Amino acid sequence: MAGTAEEVRTGADITARPVWFGPEARPLFGWVTGPETGPARGTIVLCPPLGDEERVTYRTYRKLAESLARRGFASVRFAYDGTGDSAGLPGDPGRVDAWRASVHAALDLARDVHPGWRALLGMRMGAVLAATVAATAGTAAPDACVLWDPCLDGRDFVRHQQVLLSTLLDGREPSPTGAETPGYWYDSQTVADLERLRLDLDGLRARVPATLVLTREDRATRRRLLARSPGADGARELDWLPAAGQAALLDVPPLDAEPPASTIETIGSWLTEHAPGPAGPWRPPQERGPVVMASPEGGDGNAVTERVERLGTVGMVGFVTEPAGGGAGPWLVFVNVATEHHIGPGRQWVELARRLAVAGFRCLRFDLSGVGDSPVHPGQAENVTYAREWLDDLPDAVRAVSPDDPSDAVLIGLCSGGYGALEAALALGARGVCTINAAVSSTSMHKESGLADGRRRAFRTLPMPLVRLSRDHGRTAWWIWRTVRQVVVGWAPMAVVARGVRAGIDTFVVCGTAEAKPLREVAYWRWVGEPRLVRTGRFAMTVIEGMDHSLLLRDGRERAVALLDAHIRERFGPAVTSAAVDGTGSPR
Repeated sequence: MAGTAEEVRTGADITARPVWFGPEARPLFGWVTGPETGPARGTIVLCPPLGDEERVTYRTYRKLAESLARRGFASVRFAYDGTGDSAGLPGDPGRVDAWRASVHAALDLARDVHPGWRALLGMRMGAVLAATVAATAGTAAPDACVLWDPCLDGRDFVRHQQVLLSTLLDGREPSPTGAETPGYWYDSQTVADLERLRLDLDGLRARVPATLVLTREDRATRRRLLARSPGADGARELDWLPAAGQAALLDVPPLDAEPPASTIETIGSWLTEHAPGPAGPWRPPQERGPVVMASPEGGDGNAVTERVERLGTVGMVGFVTEPAGGGAGPWLVFVNVATEHHIGPGRQWVELARRLAVAGFRCLRFDLSGVGDSPVHPGQAENVTYAREWLDDLPDAVRAVSPDDPSDAVLIGLCSGGYGALEAALALGARGVCTINAAVSSTSMHKESGLADGRRRAFRTLPMPLVRLSRDHGRTAWWIWRTVRQVVVGWAPMAVVARGVRAGIDTFVVCGTAEAKPLREVAYWRWVGEPRLVRTGRFAMTVIEGMDHSLLLRDGRERAVALLDAHIRERFGPAVTSAAVDGTGSPR
């Protein structure tokens, strides 16, 4: 079952509606969340961080929006131009100006939602952008501002991200023409513009009646900010509080990140204290869509449209991208990476879907239940990788967009999403599956984990005696497991891939050097099984040397996505047109 974005997501006491807003030629995407019934105290515009920090904090921002709604606030949670689900590309010119313009557009939307009290909130570089807009907005300035763990300036942000990436570079030199950060690359002009962007507390104090600054106690941010603006410490309109829980949010692997509940509560309390009464009526935005994401000149290409739909019985959030006049070929379905929302590694699912839609394909990217903006099934926990409910969600999502023939689909995924793509392809008898570094073997999905399910056909886990041995003697357990698989070849990871190929599924495997090793370490599969799969004409495997597992490095990410693009066009595509793409082959 598929529904339109007019269907409003509801909880016990809140409602959230997806919304396209801003310039018609470059629509921005966001969510408006508020009390399910009754008036609102005001509207809070939530400015996200930039780059990989936006991915890590996505769940935290949703939790914050829901918490604010329970306190009686409406909020606008959105993606800047060229980020998330908004129009544009990260490499478009004028990025910093476009991001500031996005904040202004979100403020305008907030005024439409609720004409009264408004506040801007931002984390990290989102805080710098929020403060910059607030200090220069003139009569449109917000009534309050919350700066959550702010960067000092754009230089601080870029350097911090490059330090994080350096752990993956393995001795390779960073790009001399821009700044490579985890999952994202900024050209030299954007870097220069970012480095001129700084947090100006003096300008903020002159325009905004009340400001809260939340800083980490394990960092020198407050001291350094006060050194730039000595008068800020004693100003009665500037409050300083600790940003508790930031280490557990930003200083851990993304899958371990936890929303800082105490800081969310602190922010809600501060906003409630500073928002004047009485509350007034608020109105969810009117539906606008489908929106045009690419308008080719000359008429030889396809105008690309995008719309939000509800999928399956639980109402998963999905984005359908397709030619305005209808598409051809199988549906291309992009699967979540672990518990990340639907934009893909470095936003590649968004950009690839739009690029392929220009070529005539119909594409779906969506959030599985308990991930991103999708609700949970009864009794289901949020944010669980390999959740058993996903075994139903994946086929349900495909059936929602292709009810007449769910097998007419190609499923695409990275890591655990690659596993999910294989699982759904087997369940549906799909036309094709494309995986990058698919995670089809692990110690995690055993009988005692709560994730085991007899319906799983695309996973190979250790037998329970080896699982128990691995807890204290991991290397020994894996050595035994690898040895056993040399004899019991059906337990090898490549046997999962072979099952799909034998079922008639066109299978394309892209992997890094490390990920190729378990696929080829069993002698049978390396010398006999894989050549047989290739001879069927339904199997291809490409190994990209040096590609990191999560595609955080630009070179591997671009090469992997280019291979997917070329394979899909060649194997499944309608005629490819060029009028609707720019010099990089990407829709605007």
